[in-house]
Parts: sequence; structure tokens; C-alpha cells
Amino acid sequence: MKTHPLIKTLTTLRGNTRACVYTEPLWGIPHNLYAPFVSVYMAALMLTDRQIGLIASVSMLFRAVAALFSGAVTDKLGRRRTTFIFDVLAWSIPCLLWAFSQNFWWFMIAAAFNGMCHVTEVSWSCLLVEDADQSKLVRIYSLIHLTGQIAVIFAPLSALLVNNLSLIPAVRILYGFSFLSMTAKFIILYIFSDETEVGRTRKRETEGLSLIKILAGYGTVFRQIFISPNMRLAVIMSTALGITSMVAGTFFALYATGELLMPEHYLAYLPILRSGIIAVFLFVILPKLSRLGYKVPMLAGLIVYLISIAVLLTAPKENLLLLCVYIALEASAFSLIFPRRDSLMVILVDAAERARILSIMTVITLVCSVPFGYLAGWMSEMDRRLPFLLCAGIFVLLFGVIAVCGRGVSEGE
Repeated sequence: MKTHPLIKTLTTLRGNTRACVYTEPLWGIPHNLYAPFVSVYMAALMLTDRQIGLIASVSMLFRAVAALFSGAVTDKLGRRRTTFIFDVLAWSIPCLLWAFSQNFWWFMIAAAFNGMCHVTEVSWSCLLVEDADQSKLVRIYSLIHLTGQIAVIFAPLSALLVNNLSLIPAVRILYGFSFLSMTAKFIILYIFSDETEVGRTRKRETEGLSLIKILAGYGTVFRQIFISPNMRLAVIMSTALGITSMVAGTFFALYATGELLMPEHYLAYLPILRSGIIAVFLFVILPKLSRLGYKVPMLAGLIVYLISIAVLLTAPKENLLLLCVYIALEASAFSLIFPRRDSLMVILVDAAERARILSIMTVITLVCSVPFGYLAGWMSEMDRRLPFLLCAGIFVLLFGVIAVCGRGVSEGE
């Protein structure tokens, strides 16, 4: 019997790539357990929609600041050490703050710490791919997305907690578990990983240089991004998808429970369906679409996203079936787009300057995203359908950009 490509890739991973992939469930499981309840947890602690949107914007602002320094820090400290230090700052500490939050200001402080995650996103991405087989990047990123779906095994536990303990104490427990699991992941990854070849080179090149001096050289990198059509396209894609993910992720639970009158504990079960759809796509459908390259699947994914929003906004109250249809469509679109976007963000940049380029691209993406959290919160207070109409408009614009200017996406094939 022929071994499935993803299984073969998983069993043949070596070095840093194996350490990154194998430890990812320790982050993905707890994150996916509490994620469905984030906005309703804040609302239960008496935060308004506008405050929830403001927290999302503040988080993006801190992420932009962190991302500005992420490439320099990653080059200065190395991929491995940077990942450990900033994982603890960006996830372990916020999980404790979220677990004990009492009001708006607790969430604001947690958002500031969590904003540091964009330092570790750059360093972790470099640790994952720099010594990896470049021909397997789509499969590697598919595995990363797939490991995050393992949380569905535990979804009934979070639903049971919410249903029996009520929302606030249940989510506090989930955040406490997240602190323990994520911190264990960071320690294990540090022990079983090593610095990459590119990382060693960049550490030698930046030895004796301050972060300010390293940042001074970013002007050339910044110009390089805007001169290259491929990298401009990558920035546009990342920005559009980042905004829509933030908006939909922040306001879906409020819409589902507030407008469609779905019981809060049902939020834990919807990720089961989503993860199942993603698993089917990653294991069965996407390998068969590999011959289509990047552009066609991404355009198809954007169309599916638009259909999913139409289904959500036309669903009648208390109609769980149509809500499930929305989740299935959204998961399908995610599976078509995000593994390809992630691999394109690596393929389209110069390997020698990957950390600095990813850093600057992330800053641009986040700065452009900052106003949209508060804007979506303001729109949600007027009508909770409006944030999703905002997402639909962005998807239409992105479709046009990729269709007309997507030569770089085709070249990624």
C-alpha cells in the first residue's frame, strides 16, 4: 500500500523541522480549546464590542512594534534562543493574565505581551524551514495546520466545562491548562532543536552590532520588498488575510451567540467540524490539487470564503445546520489558501535575508491591520453583520489582485 504523502513527510522529518512539527500540538491543542470562547469570555466580563475591537487593534499595534525588531532580534540572538524567550513572553505570561482577568485593563496588558508573538513567528518560521527540504514546504505547512486540529479530541471537555461550570470559570481553567501545555512545548523545543546554518551565519555577521545598527540596514530590505512584484503581492495577500482572520475570529462567537442565539457551550463543538474538514482537505483533496500550483486553489478558496459569509449572514436564528454549513465552507477555504500562503511567504523571499524580509513584511501587514479591530468593533455595535460584510469586501479586492497581478503566485508553482 502506498504511503500517504503527508504521513511519509511526517515520518521522514529530521532536525529542527521535526522538533517544530512534533511539539506543535502542545501549543495547538490548548489554543484551539480556548479560542472559540475568547470574545464571549470578554463580553461576560462586561467588555463592550468596541472595547473588544480596541483590544484586537492594540494587540496588532504591539505586534507591529515587535515585528519591527523581530528580524534583528532573530539574527542577533539566533533562531532557537529567540523562539524560546519570546514564546514565554508572548504566550505563557498572557495565558496567566487571561486566566485571572477581571476587567478591560487585564486584557490590554495581556494584549501587549501577546503582541510579542510576532518576534517568535519570524524566528520559529526560520527554525522550521531553513534546514528543511524546500520542495516539501507545502506539505510541512499542511502538517503544521493539521497538528493544530488535534484539539478536536478534547473539544467535548471544553464544552462540558462551560456547560457545567458556566463560561467564566471554565475558560479560566482552559487558560491555566494552556499556560502549562505551552510552556512545556517551549522547553521541549529548545532542548531538541539546534541553531540553523543561516542562523549561525547571521549571528556571526551581527556580532558586536547593536539592534539599532542592525535596524539601520533595513532601508535596503524595505526598498527590496517594494521593488519586487512577488514580494508586493505577498504583502497584499498577508495583509488582507490577516485582517479578515482577525475580524472574523474576534466577532464570530458574538454573532453566533448574540444574533443566532446559539448556546455558548456549542462553540466548543464547531471546531470539531472545522478540524474534520481541514483534515479531509489536507489528507485527501490538497495532494490531488498540487498540479494546479498556487493561483487557482487560492482564487477558488476566496470564492468559497464569500459563499460562507453569505450563508452565515442569511442563516435564521437557532439554525444549527446552516451554521455548520458556514463552518464547513470556511474550513474548506482556509485549507485551500493558508498552507499555500505560508509557503509562498518563504518561497518569494531571499533566503539570506529571510528574517529581515519577513520582519519588515510583517510590520507592513500589521500596521495596515491596526485600525480594523476598532473599526470592526464599532461596526459590530451598530450591526453584528457588518464586520463580516467588511471581510467579504476585502476578499473581493484580494481576488481581483491575485487574478490580475498574480504572476508571482503562478511562479511559485
